Amino acid sequence: MPAFDIEVSSPVSAGFTGGLGGPHIGTHSPPAKWYIEYGMDLGATENSQVRAAFDAHVTVFHPHEPATDTPKIYGAQLFMRSPNDMMGGFYTHLRDVPPGIGVNTTVSRGDVLGSVLGFGGTTPHLHMAMAEILGGAPAPDEQYRGVDNMYDFFVGTAASDAATSVQFLQDGTPPVVGGGGGGGDGQTVVHLGTLRGIQQGLALLGYEPGVADGIDGPNTQAAVSAFQSDQGLPQNGQCTGDTLIALAARLAEAGHQTDGV
Repeated sequence: MPAFDIEVSSPVSAGFTGGLGGPHIGTHSPPAKWYIEYGMDLGATENSQVRAAFDAHVTVFHPHEPATDTPKIYGAQLFMRSPNDMMGGFYTHLRDVPPGIGVNTTVSRGDVLGSVLGFGGTTPHLHMAMAEILGGAPAPDEQYRGVDNMYDFFVGTAASDAATSVQFLQDGTPPVVGGGGGGGDGQTVVHLGTLRGIQQGLALLGYEPGVADGIDGPNTQAAVSAFQSDQGLPQNGQCTGDTLIALAARLAEAGHQTDGV
């Protein structure tokens, strides 16, 4: 099967408190299912929003049933696969999963999946795992290859909502972060064709639009106005026309790749 690229971003950019352990560490030790052995525990304050790290469709959803929570297994669980069914992800320790999410739901990178559930004395965190599906799904367990080189990426990029291109080679070797299309040399690609991308771009330049949530709220409008002021543009708080062109130009000068303008 040919290699493919998919854009990936942090699932817990707001509220991130630090990495708590990646694949093959502690309770993630083999032998275990891929979604346990290749687990990545990303610390975050309780109730922090969890967002989809990549475009996907939900394949399994276990709602949160508080009466069944245990110190190891608690909160809602979501399994999902990329649009081409050649890689998958797992998220757990969730609460407040939006009512529109269920099996066969399509989610876009950055969509809210729920929030971090705290339980007992356990440090609040998101447990996430990723796997490549050799040849595509449906597939037997042995064709699910857990991904063990994304933990450092998520820990290192947790403060950013920007996406990075990850290339899955479909040959059993680890994916290449920043390889293939999109980011090329590992830099993030800022998609200025979406409001979320505009928010990410403003944040990269030091403005403060708040969480990149795709909502045109007062923080975003204030950040756009501040950018417009610095660029000598009319201050209307809307990133369109000359403002959008100027934003793309300033991001390029700062070494960031953009598209959608």
